[in-house]
Amino acid sequence: MNNSGEKILVIINPKAGRSGAEKLAGKLVALLEEGGARVSRILTSEPGHARRIAFSQGADYDCLVACGGDGTLSEVIGGLMQLDSRPDVGFLPVGSTCDIARTFRLPAQPRKAAQVILEGTPFPIDIGRVEGSPSQMRTDLPPGVVPSDPARLPDSFTYVASFGAFTETSYATRRRLKKTLGHLAYLLTGLQSVGRIRPFDVTVSLDGTDYSGSYIFGGVLNSFSVGGLVKLDDVLFNDGLFEILLVKPPHNVGQTARLLALLLRRKTGDAIVRRRASEIAFHCQEALSFTLDGEYGGSRTEWTLRNSRQAVRLRVPAPPGTRI
Repeated sequence: MNNSGEKILVIINPKAGRSGAEKLAGKLVALLEEGGARVSRILTSEPGHARRIAFSQGADYDCLVACGGDGTLSEVIGGLMQLDSRPDVGFLPVGSTCDIARTFRLPAQPRKAAQVILEGTPFPIDIGRVEGSPSQMRTDLPPGVVPSDPARLPDSFTYVASFGAFTETSYATRRRLKKTLGHLAYLLTGLQSVGRIRPFDVTVSLDGTDYSGSYIFGGVLNSFSVGGLVKLDDVLFNDGLFEILLVKPPHNVGQTARLLALLLRRKTGDAIVRRRASEIAFHCQEALSFTLDGEYGGSRTEWTLRNSRQAVRLRVPAPPGTRI
């Protein structure tokens, strides 16, 4: 693949990561231009801005490049999902924890990233669409996490939609702590939340099959890794199916530790349900808060998640499962 001469828009989250996304993006832009691309750049100013840029300008470009963390990439893809014809997507990962970059082996070095964007493989990936009852907006989260307008909540996800144990770690972790400690900040915040783990009584439908029950965690996944901790094998990213993980409540603290150990070792057990499905519905009597690609997705009593097969082409070094 040779994309010399194409139009590329680089969307930069200047607050992402610890090493300065703006500086790294500047190097990337120069390298893309050296490769013959016509490049524009835009800095985001607030949550949701990358989504609006992708929606309003995406049709004018051959490729949109997200420079930031998984949340920035998710916003770019979310904006493109509102278009009928979508350009390819590139990614320069500079966030504290980048599951998408880990899954697709996307380099964080500008020179290697430029090579992938200009010469890599456009790999089609499934994207999740989100619908549900009107969202309640929480008031107990750090400033900047909850948008002022429910209409600005994400309505799609790239690699994970989840509720329950540890799912709030990504957006509940203070930005200053992320910049200082990186991935360790997520671990520390997650450990602090162990004492608050509780079950939710949820009606669950997976492609019409009932899996209702009491769960401390529910995840709809399209990734090898979530938060750099939970690992999955045998994931296909463009088959029209999501991986579903449902974790039943433990009977005691010791069993909690065992459940976490099983998840970390990619194991299942009697308390861990793993299935595949394309349409997933959750209903709960109380408002259930979901995390979508590491961002607050709203709090609803009804959630419906649908797989949009091969909706976006992500430029990667090589298709997953092959050698680079």
